[in-house]
Amino acid sequence: MSSINNLSSYDDLLVSGTQLPSFSQGKLRVTGDKSISHRVLLVGAATPGITQIHHLNHGSAVKVLIPTLQALGVNIEQKDAVTNVYPPSNGLYSRKGLRLNLGASSAAARLLLGLLSGLGINAIVDGDTSLQRQPMEWVIEPLRELGVDIRELGTPGHLPVEIAGGQVYDGKVHLSVGSAQARSAILLAAFGSGRNVEIKHLTLSRDHTIRLLRYIGINIQNTPEGVRICGGRPRPLPEYIVPSDPSAAAYLVAAHVFQRRKDELVLENVGVNPTRIGFFNLLKECGIPIRYENVYEAFGEPVGNIIIGEVPNKLKPFQIKDDYSFHSMIDEIPLAAAIATLCSGQSAIYGAAELLFKETNRLISTRDMLSAFGSHVEIVGDSLLIFGDIPLKHGIIPSFRDHRIAMTAVALACSFPGRSRILEGSCYKTSFPDFTELMRCFGFDVYTQNHQ
Repeated sequence: MSSINNLSSYDDLLVSGTQLPSFSQGKLRVTGDKSISHRVLLVGAATPGITQIHHLNHGSAVKVLIPTLQALGVNIEQKDAVTNVYPPSNGLYSRKGLRLNLGASSAAARLLLGLLSGLGINAIVDGDTSLQRQPMEWVIEPLRELGVDIRELGTPGHLPVEIAGGQVYDGKVHLSVGSAQARSAILLAAFGSGRNVEIKHLTLSRDHTIRLLRYIGINIQNTPEGVRICGGRPRPLPEYIVPSDPSAAAYLVAAHVFQRRKDELVLENVGVNPTRIGFFNLLKECGIPIRYENVYEAFGEPVGNIIIGEVPNKLKPFQIKDDYSFHSMIDEIPLAAAIATLCSGQSAIYGAAELLFKETNRLISTRDMLSAFGSHVEIVGDSLLIFGDIPLKHGIIPSFRDHRIAMTAVALACSFPGRSRILEGSCYKTSFPDFTELMRCFGFDVYTQNHQ
Protein backbone atom coordinates (compact mmCIF):
# COMPACT_ATOMS: atom_id res chain seq x y z
CA MET A 1 0.00 0.00 0.00
CA SER A 2 1.46 3.34 -0.98
CA SER A 3 1.86 6.17 1.48
CA ILE A 4 -0.84 8.84 1.53
CA ASN A 5 1.68 11.30 2.92
CA ASN A 6 4.21 11.26 0.12
CA LEU A 7 6.06 14.55 0.19
CA SER A 8 5.81 14.91 -3.60
CA SER A 9 2.07 14.26 -3.74
CA TYR A 10 0.83 17.67 -2.62
CA ASP A 11 0.35 20.69 -4.86
CA ASP A 12 0.26 24.32 -3.78
CA LEU A 13 -2.95 26.31 -3.62
CA LEU A 14 -3.30 29.85 -4.98
CA VAL A 15 -5.78 32.02 -3.12
CA SER A 16 -6.84 35.51 -4.21
CA GLY A 17 -8.50 37.66 -1.58
CA THR A 18 -11.72 39.13 -2.91
CA GLN A 19 -14.41 41.14 -1.20
CA LEU A 20 -17.52 39.71 -2.80
CA PRO A 21 -20.85 41.06 -1.55
CA SER A 22 -22.59 37.69 -1.30
CA PHE A 23 -22.41 34.00 -2.05
CA SER A 24 -23.56 32.77 -5.43
CA GLN A 25 -25.95 30.59 -3.44
CA GLY A 26 -26.87 30.62 0.21
CA LYS A 27 -26.85 26.94 1.15
CA LEU A 28 -24.31 24.19 1.11
CA ARG A 29 -23.78 20.57 2.02
CA VAL A 30 -20.26 19.52 2.83
CA THR A 31 -18.55 16.14 2.88
CA GLY A 32 -19.56 13.33 5.21
CA ASP A 33 -18.24 13.33 8.75
CA LYS A 34 -14.73 11.87 8.84
CA SER A 35 -14.93 10.58 12.42
CA ILE A 36 -18.26 8.85 11.86
CA SER A 37 -17.11 7.42 8.51
CA HIS A 38 -14.17 5.67 10.20
CA ARG A 39 -16.44 4.15 12.82
CA VAL A 40 -19.30 3.04 10.60
CA LEU A 41 -16.88 1.31 8.20
CA LEU A 42 -15.31 -0.63 11.07
CA VAL A 43 -18.60 -1.49 12.76
CA GLY A 44 -20.17 -2.44 9.42
CA ALA A 45 -17.25 -4.82 8.84
CA ALA A 46 -18.01 -6.61 12.13
CA THR A 47 -21.84 -6.58 12.09
CA PRO A 48 -23.97 -9.33 10.52
CA GLY A 49 -25.36 -8.62 7.06
CA ILE A 50 -24.72 -5.90 4.51
CA THR A 51 -24.31 -2.29 5.61
CA GLN A 52 -25.13 0.38 3.02
CA ILE A 53 -23.32 3.61 3.86
CA HIS A 54 -24.49 6.85 2.25
CA HIS A 55 -22.42 10.07 2.13
CA LEU A 56 -19.22 8.41 3.33
CA ASN A 57 -16.27 10.75 3.65
CA HIS A 58 -13.89 9.96 0.77
CA GLY A 59 -10.84 11.77 2.11
CA SER A 60 -7.61 9.81 2.08
CA ALA A 61 -7.68 9.38 5.88
CA VAL A 62 -10.88 7.32 5.52
CA LYS A 63 -10.22 5.67 2.15
CA VAL A 64 -7.11 3.98 3.53
CA LEU A 65 -9.40 1.76 5.61
CA ILE A 66 -11.05 0.23 2.54
CA PRO A 67 -8.08 -1.84 1.23
CA THR A 68 -7.19 -2.63 4.83
CA LEU A 69 -10.60 -4.15 5.53
CA GLN A 70 -10.57 -5.93 2.18
CA ALA A 71 -7.26 -7.56 3.17
CA LEU A 72 -9.10 -8.91 6.23
CA GLY A 73 -11.71 -10.56 4.02
CA VAL A 74 -14.37 -7.83 4.13
CA ASN A 75 -16.06 -7.19 0.77
CA ILE A 76 -16.51 -3.46 0.08
CA GLU A 77 -18.23 -2.15 -3.05
CA GLN A 78 -18.51 1.46 -4.17
CA LYS A 79 -21.74 1.91 -6.15
CA ASP A 80 -22.74 5.42 -7.15
CA ALA A 81 -22.93 7.35 -3.86
CA VAL A 82 -23.32 4.20 -1.72
CA THR A 83 -20.61 2.13 -0.07
CA ASN A 84 -21.68 -1.46 0.58
CA VAL A 85 -19.85 -3.36 3.32
CA TYR A 86 -20.16 -7.15 3.57
CA PRO A 87 -18.42 -8.86 6.50
CA PRO A 88 -16.96 -12.29 5.71
CA SER A 89 -19.44 -15.13 6.06
CA ASN A 90 -19.35 -16.94 9.40
CA GLY A 91 -16.82 -14.41 10.69
CA LEU A 92 -14.00 -16.05 8.71
CA TYR A 93 -11.64 -13.06 8.61
CA SER A 94 -8.10 -13.43 7.32
CA ARG A 95 -6.35 -13.92 10.65
CA LYS A 96 -2.63 -14.52 10.13
CA GLY A 97 0.34 -13.06 8.33
CA LEU A 98 -1.19 -9.67 7.60
CA ARG A 99 0.73 -6.40 7.57
CA LEU A 100 -1.78 -3.56 7.41
CA ASN A 101 -0.52 -0.12 6.39
CA LEU A 102 -2.73 2.79 7.41
CA GLY A 103 -0.71 5.45 5.63
CA ALA A 104 -0.87 8.66 7.67
CA SER A 105 -4.26 8.08 9.33
CA SER A 106 -3.81 7.97 13.10
CA ALA A 107 -7.55 7.62 13.74
CA ALA A 108 -7.82 4.63 11.41
CA ALA A 109 -4.80 2.96 13.02
CA ARG A 110 -5.92 3.44 16.63
CA LEU A 111 -9.50 2.33 16.00
CA LEU A 112 -8.36 -0.66 13.95
CA LEU A 113 -6.03 -1.78 16.75
CA GLY A 114 -9.05 -1.94 19.03
CA LEU A 115 -11.32 -3.84 16.66
CA LEU A 116 -8.63 -6.37 15.61
CA SER A 117 -7.86 -7.05 19.27
CA GLY A 118 -11.53 -7.66 19.98
CA LEU A 119 -11.96 -9.99 17.00
CA GLY A 120 -8.81 -11.94 17.88
CA ILE A 121 -7.10 -11.20 14.57
CA ASN A 122 -3.31 -11.46 14.57
CA ALA A 123 -1.76 -8.77 12.37
CA ILE A 124 0.92 -6.13 12.15
CA VAL A 125 -0.44 -2.59 12.05
CA ASP A 126 1.87 -0.03 10.48
CA GLY A 127 1.84 3.30 8.69
CA ASP A 128 4.05 5.77 6.90
CA THR A 129 6.85 7.66 8.60
CA SER A 130 4.52 10.42 9.82
CA LEU A 131 2.18 7.89 11.45
CA GLN A 132 5.10 6.04 13.01
CA ARG A 133 5.85 9.24 14.93
CA GLN A 134 2.35 9.37 16.43
CA PRO A 135 1.88 8.01 19.98
CA MET A 136 0.01 4.71 20.21
CA GLU A 137 0.57 3.88 23.87
CA TRP A 138 -2.80 5.48 24.66
CA VAL A 139 -4.33 2.40 22.99
CA ILE A 140 -1.61 -0.24 23.43
CA GLU A 141 -1.41 -0.09 27.22
CA PRO A 142 -5.15 -0.42 28.01
CA LEU A 143 -5.47 -3.25 25.48
CA ARG A 144 -2.62 -5.05 27.22
CA GLU A 145 -4.36 -4.54 30.56
CA LEU A 146 -7.37 -6.35 29.09
CA GLY A 147 -5.25 -9.35 28.02
CA VAL A 148 -4.16 -8.62 24.45
CA ASP A 149 -0.59 -9.58 23.49
CA ILE A 150 0.70 -6.51 21.62
CA ARG A 151 4.35 -6.33 20.64
CA GLU A 152 6.10 -3.15 19.56
CA LEU A 153 8.34 -3.79 16.57
CA GLY A 154 10.02 -0.40 16.52
CA THR A 155 10.07 2.56 18.89
CA PRO A 156 8.16 1.74 22.11
CA GLY A 157 4.66 3.20 22.08
CA HIS A 158 4.65 3.66 18.30
CA LEU A 159 3.87 1.75 15.13
CA PRO A 160 4.59 -0.78 13.81
CA VAL A 161 3.02 -3.08 16.39
CA GLU A 162 1.97 -6.71 16.20
CA ILE A 163 -1.21 -8.10 17.68
CA ALA A 164 0.33 -11.46 18.49
CA GLY A 165 -2.36 -13.23 20.47
CA GLY A 166 -4.23 -13.17 23.73
CA GLN A 167 -7.84 -12.13 24.04
CA VAL A 168 -9.89 -9.36 25.57
CA TYR A 169 -11.12 -10.17 29.07
CA ASP A 170 -13.70 -8.44 31.23
CA GLY A 171 -12.05 -5.63 33.14
CA LYS A 172 -11.46 -1.96 33.87
CA VAL A 173 -9.06 0.46 32.23
CA HIS A 174 -8.15 4.04 33.03
CA LEU A 175 -7.21 6.09 29.96
CA SER A 176 -4.25 8.43 30.29
CA VAL A 177 -5.55 11.01 27.78
CA GLY A 178 -8.87 12.62 26.92
CA SER A 179 -8.64 11.45 23.31
CA ALA A 180 -11.86 10.07 21.81
CA GLN A 181 -9.74 7.75 19.66
CA ALA A 182 -8.33 6.03 22.74
CA ARG A 183 -11.76 5.46 24.28
CA SER A 184 -13.22 4.35 20.94
CA ALA A 185 -10.44 1.80 20.42
CA ILE A 186 -11.27 0.15 23.75
CA LEU A 187 -15.00 0.28 23.02
CA LEU A 188 -14.39 -1.45 19.68
CA ALA A 189 -12.24 -4.09 21.38
CA ALA A 190 -15.07 -4.81 23.83
CA PHE A 191 -17.62 -4.78 21.00
CA GLY A 192 -15.58 -7.20 18.87
CA SER A 193 -15.01 -9.61 21.75
CA GLY A 194 -18.43 -9.33 23.42
CA ARG A 195 -16.75 -8.55 26.76
CA ASN A 196 -17.77 -6.29 29.63
CA VAL A 197 -15.34 -3.41 30.03
CA GLU A 198 -15.44 -0.30 32.19
CA ILE A 199 -13.54 2.67 30.79
CA LYS A 200 -12.49 5.59 32.96
CA HIS A 201 -11.60 8.70 30.98
CA LEU A 202 -10.38 12.18 31.79
CA THR A 203 -13.04 14.18 29.96
CA LEU A 204 -16.04 13.79 27.69
CA SER A 205 -14.79 13.99 24.11
CA ARG A 206 -16.60 13.12 20.88
CA ASP A 207 -18.96 10.21 21.52
CA HIS A 208 -19.73 8.87 18.03
CA THR A 209 -18.63 5.32 18.88
CA ILE A 210 -20.91 5.22 21.93
CA ARG A 211 -23.87 6.46 19.90
CA LEU A 212 -23.25 4.04 17.02
CA LEU A 213 -22.86 0.99 19.25
CA ARG A 214 -25.97 1.91 21.21
CA TYR A 215 -27.85 2.27 17.93
CA ILE A 216 -27.09 -1.36 17.03
CA GLY A 217 -28.20 -2.58 20.46
CA ILE A 218 -24.99 -2.70 22.51
CA ASN A 219 -25.54 -1.88 26.17
CA ILE A 220 -23.33 1.09 27.10
CA GLN A 221 -23.94 2.81 30.41
CA ASN A 222 -22.59 6.10 31.66
CA THR A 223 -20.68 5.92 34.93
CA PRO A 224 -19.48 8.75 37.20
CA GLU A 225 -16.00 8.47 35.68
CA GLY A 226 -16.66 7.22 32.17
CA VAL A 227 -18.63 4.43 30.48
CA ARG A 228 -19.26 0.71 30.87
CA ILE A 229 -19.89 -1.49 27.83
CA CYS A 230 -21.64 -4.82 28.34
CA GLY A 231 -21.11 -7.61 25.82
CA GLY A 232 -23.93 -8.71 23.59
CA ARG A 233 -24.84 -9.51 20.00
CA PRO A 234 -25.34 -6.44 17.83
CA ARG A 235 -28.32 -5.85 15.64
CA PRO A 236 -27.65 -5.64 11.90
CA LEU A 237 -26.83 -2.19 10.52
CA PRO A 238 -28.51 -2.35 7.09
CA GLU A 239 -28.16 1.38 6.35
CA TYR A 240 -26.31 4.42 7.65
CA ILE A 241 -26.46 7.98 6.34
CA VAL A 242 -23.38 9.91 7.43
CA PRO A 243 -24.18 13.51 8.37
CA SER A 244 -22.12 16.38 7.00
CA ASP A 245 -18.91 17.02 8.89
CA PRO A 246 -19.07 20.03 11.25
CA SER A 247 -15.28 20.25 11.17
CA ALA A 248 -15.32 20.56 7.38
CA ALA A 249 -18.20 23.04 7.44
CA ALA A 250 -16.23 25.19 9.88
CA TYR A 251 -13.78 26.29 7.15
CA LEU A 252 -16.51 27.69 4.93
CA VAL A 253 -18.06 29.37 7.93
CA ALA A 254 -14.68 30.87 8.83
CA ALA A 255 -14.22 32.21 5.29
CA HIS A 256 -17.68 33.79 5.62
CA VAL A 257 -16.63 35.35 8.94
CA PHE A 258 -13.22 36.52 7.73
CA GLN A 259 -14.92 38.46 4.90
CA ARG A 260 -17.58 39.74 7.31
CA ARG A 261 -20.28 38.86 4.82
CA LYS A 262 -23.75 40.18 5.46
CA ASP A 263 -25.73 37.37 3.86
CA GLU A 264 -27.04 34.46 5.88
CA LEU A 265 -25.14 31.22 5.38
CA VAL A 266 -27.01 27.91 5.75
CA LEU A 267 -25.16 24.64 6.33
CA GLU A 268 -27.50 21.73 5.65
CA ASN A 269 -27.69 18.30 7.33
CA VAL A 270 -24.67 18.86 9.54
CA GLY A 271 -23.90 16.73 12.56
CA VAL A 272 -24.70 18.90 15.58
CA ASN A 273 -23.50 16.46 18.22
CA PRO A 274 -22.75 18.61 21.30
CA THR A 275 -19.24 17.11 21.51
CA ARG A 276 -18.44 18.47 18.01
CA ILE A 277 -19.85 22.01 17.79
CA GLY A 278 -17.46 23.83 20.09
CA PHE A 279 -16.19 26.01 17.22
CA PHE A 280 -19.69 27.30 16.50
CA ASN A 281 -20.25 27.97 20.20
CA LEU A 282 -16.99 29.92 20.17
CA LEU A 283 -18.22 32.07 17.29
CA LYS A 284 -21.33 32.85 19.33
CA GLU A 285 -19.08 33.93 22.19
CA CYS A 286 -17.29 36.27 19.78
CA GLY A 287 -20.62 37.92 18.88
CA ILE A 288 -21.64 36.11 15.68
CA PRO A 289 -25.32 35.12 15.51
CA ILE A 290 -25.68 31.36 15.03
CA ARG A 291 -28.76 29.19 15.34
CA TYR A 292 -29.72 25.56 14.73
CA GLU A 293 -32.87 24.60 12.84
CA ASN A 294 -34.69 21.42 11.80
CA VAL A 295 -32.69 19.32 14.24
CA TYR A 296 -33.59 15.62 14.26
CA GLU A 297 -31.96 12.35 15.31
CA ALA A 298 -30.63 9.96 12.69
CA PHE A 299 -28.88 6.68 13.60
CA GLY A 300 -28.30 7.98 17.11
CA GLU A 301 -26.75 11.29 16.00
CA PRO A 302 -28.34 14.77 16.15
CA VAL A 303 -28.41 16.35 12.68
CA GLY A 304 -29.67 19.75 11.57
CA ASN A 305 -29.04 22.99 9.73
CA ILE A 306 -26.62 25.58 11.07
CA ILE A 307 -27.45 29.18 10.14
CA ILE A 308 -24.77 31.86 10.35
CA GLY A 309 -26.12 35.41 10.51
CA GLU A 310 -24.59 38.78 9.68
CA VAL A 311 -21.02 39.06 10.89
CA PRO A 312 -20.44 42.17 13.08
CA ASN A 313 -17.54 44.51 12.38
CA LYS A 314 -15.97 43.88 15.78
CA LEU A 315 -15.51 40.47 17.40
CA LYS A 316 -14.96 39.82 21.09
CA PRO A 317 -11.77 38.03 22.22
CA PHE A 318 -12.13 34.63 23.85
CA GLN A 319 -10.43 32.16 26.15
CA ILE A 320 -10.61 28.36 25.89
CA LYS A 321 -9.83 26.96 29.33
CA ASP A 322 -11.75 23.76 30.06
CA ASP A 323 -11.14 20.30 28.61
CA TYR A 324 -14.69 19.86 27.31
CA SER A 325 -14.61 23.06 25.25
CA PHE A 326 -11.16 22.19 23.93
CA HIS A 327 -12.12 18.66 22.85
CA SER A 328 -15.39 19.84 21.30
CA MET A 329 -13.30 21.79 18.76
CA ILE A 330 -9.97 19.97 18.90
CA ASP A 331 -9.73 19.73 15.09
CA GLU A 332 -10.71 23.39 14.70
CA ILE A 333 -8.17 24.87 17.13
CA PRO A 334 -6.00 26.30 14.29
CA LEU A 335 -9.16 27.85 12.86
CA ALA A 336 -10.12 29.26 16.26
CA ALA A 337 -6.67 30.82 16.50
CA ALA A 338 -7.20 32.40 13.08
CA ILE A 339 -10.55 33.82 14.24
CA ALA A 340 -8.69 35.35 17.18
CA THR A 341 -6.63 37.47 14.77
CA LEU A 342 -9.86 39.39 14.00
CA CYS A 343 -10.87 39.87 17.62
CA SER A 344 -10.29 43.02 19.63
CA GLY A 345 -7.43 42.33 22.04
CA GLN A 346 -5.81 39.10 23.17
CA SER A 347 -7.37 35.63 22.97
CA ALA A 348 -5.97 32.49 24.55
CA ILE A 349 -6.22 28.71 24.12
CA TYR A 350 -5.02 26.94 27.27
CA GLY A 351 -4.15 23.31 27.99
CA ALA A 352 -3.61 22.32 24.37
CA ALA A 353 -0.96 19.63 24.91
CA GLU A 354 -2.82 17.11 22.71
CA LEU A 355 -2.08 19.35 19.71
CA LEU A 356 1.52 18.16 19.88
CA PHE A 357 0.42 14.74 18.60
CA LYS A 358 -1.68 15.63 15.58
CA GLU A 359 -0.48 15.43 11.97
CA THR A 360 1.94 18.13 13.04
CA ASN A 361 2.73 19.76 16.35
CA ARG A 362 -0.20 22.13 15.89
CA LEU A 363 0.99 24.54 18.54
CA ILE A 364 4.00 25.27 16.35
CA SER A 365 2.39 24.87 12.92
CA THR A 366 -0.56 27.09 13.89
CA ARG A 367 1.75 29.79 15.19
CA ASP A 368 4.04 29.66 12.17
CA MET A 369 1.19 29.64 9.65
CA LEU A 370 -0.46 32.68 11.25
CA SER A 371 2.89 34.42 11.63
CA ALA A 372 3.41 34.08 7.88
CA PHE A 373 0.31 36.25 7.46
CA GLY A 374 1.79 38.84 9.84
CA SER A 375 -0.11 37.83 12.96
CA HIS A 376 1.40 37.87 16.46
CA VAL A 377 1.03 34.46 18.16
CA GLU A 378 2.97 33.18 21.15
CA ILE A 379 3.36 29.68 22.58
CA VAL A 380 3.52 29.63 26.37
CA GLY A 381 3.89 26.09 27.70
CA ASP A 382 1.00 24.15 26.17
CA SER A 383 -1.05 27.26 25.40
CA LEU A 384 -1.46 29.70 22.53
CA LEU A 385 -1.78 33.48 22.96
CA ILE A 386 -3.14 35.30 19.90
CA PHE A 387 -3.10 39.07 19.57
CA GLY A 388 -5.89 40.53 17.45
CA ASP A 389 -6.34 43.78 15.51
CA ILE A 390 -3.01 43.39 13.69
CA PRO A 391 -3.26 43.97 9.91
CA LEU A 392 -2.60 40.78 7.95
CA LYS A 393 -1.00 40.48 4.52
CA HIS A 394 -0.87 37.97 1.71
CA GLY A 395 2.25 35.91 1.15
CA ILE A 396 3.77 32.45 0.86
CA ILE A 397 2.18 30.40 3.64
CA PRO A 398 3.36 26.99 4.90
CA SER A 399 0.81 24.22 5.41
CA PHE A 400 3.31 21.72 6.87
CA ARG A 401 1.34 19.09 4.92
CA ASP A 402 -1.35 19.28 7.63
CA HIS A 403 -4.86 19.43 6.21
CA ARG A 404 -6.24 21.49 9.11
CA ILE A 405 -3.46 24.08 8.79
CA ALA A 406 -3.87 24.24 5.00
CA MET A 407 -7.64 24.80 5.06
CA THR A 408 -7.31 27.41 7.82
CA ALA A 409 -4.73 29.26 5.70
CA VAL A 410 -7.00 29.18 2.64
CA ALA A 411 -9.99 30.54 4.56
CA LEU A 412 -7.92 33.34 6.07
CA ALA A 413 -6.20 34.23 2.78
CA CYS A 414 -9.59 34.86 1.19
CA SER A 415 -10.22 37.81 3.51
CA PHE A 416 -7.81 40.47 2.21
CA PRO A 417 -6.57 41.65 -1.20
CA GLY A 418 -3.63 40.02 -2.91
CA ARG A 419 -2.66 36.48 -3.83
CA SER A 420 -1.31 33.99 -1.33
CA ARG A 421 0.35 30.68 -2.09
CA ILE A 422 -0.42 27.89 0.39
CA LEU A 423 2.51 25.53 0.12
CA GLU A 424 1.47 21.89 -0.37
CA GLY A 425 -2.08 22.97 0.43
CA SER A 426 -3.70 20.14 -1.51
CA CYS A 427 -3.24 18.01 1.61
CA TYR A 428 -6.83 19.16 2.33
CA LYS A 429 -7.84 15.95 0.52
CA THR A 430 -6.99 14.06 3.70
CA SER A 431 -10.39 14.98 5.15
CA PHE A 432 -12.32 17.27 2.77
CA PRO A 433 -11.79 16.21 -0.87
CA ASP A 434 -14.21 18.77 -2.37
CA PHE A 435 -13.01 21.70 -0.24
CA THR A 436 -11.69 23.91 -3.06
CA GLU A 437 -14.68 23.12 -5.27
CA LEU A 438 -17.09 24.32 -2.59
CA MET A 439 -14.96 27.36 -1.87
CA ARG A 440 -15.18 28.36 -5.56
CA CYS A 441 -18.89 27.63 -5.61
CA PHE A 442 -19.33 30.23 -2.91
CA GLY A 443 -17.31 32.91 -4.61
CA PHE A 444 -13.83 32.32 -3.24
CA ASP A 445 -10.89 32.36 -5.64
CA VAL A 446 -9.01 29.14 -4.78
CA TYR A 447 -7.12 27.09 -7.34
CA THR A 448 -4.53 24.35 -7.41
CA GLN A 449 -1.06 25.15 -8.72
CA ASN A 450 0.17 21.84 -10.13
CA HIS A 451 3.82 21.01 -9.58
CA GLN A 452 5.64 20.65 -12.88
